[in-house]
Amino acid sequence: MRNLVQLSEIEGFEIEEVKQFEDRDRDRPDFDHRYLKILYFFIKEGIISTLRKYYAHKQEQIRYLTFLKVLHAGNTYLNISVQSQTNSSDFVISNEFYPFVEIEYEGIQEKLELYLERFNQFADQAGYELFKIKTDTPFSFNLKSQTYKEQFDQGLFIYGLGGYVNMFIMHHFKKFKKIACVDYKAKVSRAFQEKFGFRHSFLVPRDSYQILQQTKRPIVIIAAYHSDHATLAEEVHNTNPDAQIFIEKPPNVTLEDLGKLTNLYRKGAALHMGFNRRFIPWSKDVRDLVKGQIMVVTCSVKEVLISSNHWYFWENQGTRVTGNVVHWFDLANYWIESEPEEINVIASPDNLESSAISVLYRNGSVLNITASDRGNSLRGVQEKIEVRFGNETIFIDDFTSFVHLKSNGVMRKRRRLQRDKGHSRMYGEFSRIVNGQMRPEYPVTDLINTSVVTYYASKILREGTRSVHIGEVIDQYHSAMINQDTIAE
Repeated sequence: MRNLVQLSEIEGFEIEEVKQFEDRDRDRPDFDHRYLKILYFFIKEGIISTLRKYYAHKQEQIRYLTFLKVLHAGNTYLNISVQSQTNSSDFVISNEFYPFVEIEYEGIQEKLELYLERFNQFADQAGYELFKIKTDTPFSFNLKSQTYKEQFDQGLFIYGLGGYVNMFIMHHFKKFKKIACVDYKAKVSRAFQEKFGFRHSFLVPRDSYQILQQTKRPIVIIAAYHSDHATLAEEVHNTNPDAQIFIEKPPNVTLEDLGKLTNLYRKGAALHMGFNRRFIPWSKDVRDLVKGQIMVVTCSVKEVLISSNHWYFWENQGTRVTGNVVHWFDLANYWIESEPEEINVIASPDNLESSAISVLYRNGSVLNITASDRGNSLRGVQEKIEVRFGNETIFIDDFTSFVHLKSNGVMRKRRRLQRDKGHSRMYGEFSRIVNGQMRPEYPVTDLINTSVVTYYASKILREGTRSVHIGEVIDQYHSAMINQDTIAE
């Protein structure tokens, strides 16, 4: 979150010129056998769930490389950004302007993808050196004051309104008062407000904070860019310490983010983490069966196909390990009663999306994850999990079958017609927590274990190294929680 503001919320300037270059490349490739795929999802995930996914992925995707020239006190300044809108009042920009220089626009379109990558304020990228613009003295404008007199007892705030929120979240909160929804895309934010009946829609989080402060018991769901999660949680808690905060996975990208969240735990913040695979139908059964055991957990994951321009690949979002594989790190930490000690990573040199990751635990348990976007995509994300312990084995096949092979040779089988990845159970539990029917159950120890493993696995993947010992780092975080210390990053 790089000092982001909505242009209409700053003052003291006059717009002289707006120049935009349009890009319509989608962030997901077209898939084959469209109708067969829809039919499969109808059968395996239900008609309503499939329709939610279908319409969520039909959202228009247009990006504009945007040159904004403004006049202030006789001086001319320039701001370059990536926008999803053409109405200048709706521009979401970094509030940093630089002395204007003439730009040669003729060659922009041919190198548009490069410029979109280098001037992305959401990815913390500002490549002004490409146009030989001096950036040592940025100029920032004053923000307009906000005044909202409304006060609420309880209500819902959502930050980030992508397809996931439409597919998996909103139908669980039909009975709650809906106060504010926030997304950087003006069209998305306003359409979401109208569709679900929110009192307000905003384009940047800060514009919602006065109303958040004036709500006695806010319910906050954070599903924005991964790099925003921890900072948003910190800002929300600082604005209203009574907020119930649900953070979609991953809860953090960096160790600095982890420090923010552990500090919130120390302050007593009500934090909930969105790891839905903990809530698969047989997850607690596995946990009960393997309690106290040394085990080998093996996960084979077929990931969804995304294009190279997808925001998952931005530098500040981690890697797809951060965005996806984190699920299985967390699931293993839910089952294994020990601390991670060492990580080993092997990746295909021509495709980092194909990797094999092993985690060694102090009690001798081992987690193996093979993740790749290669293979048949008709069935979406597919997962096979094998758990070996003692003289027993458990097999979970794409969350539709569960097999427990006992030590006496007896095989216990259970099947489901539709696959269930735990979303409904997870948000059902969060609703009960919000209503005071149960207490939060996600421990800070699991947050530390999962976050440290994810950070270093992503780091290894990017740097091309093979292994790293992480036990000492994890011990530092656990010790800091016990002693109420803050770790210097």
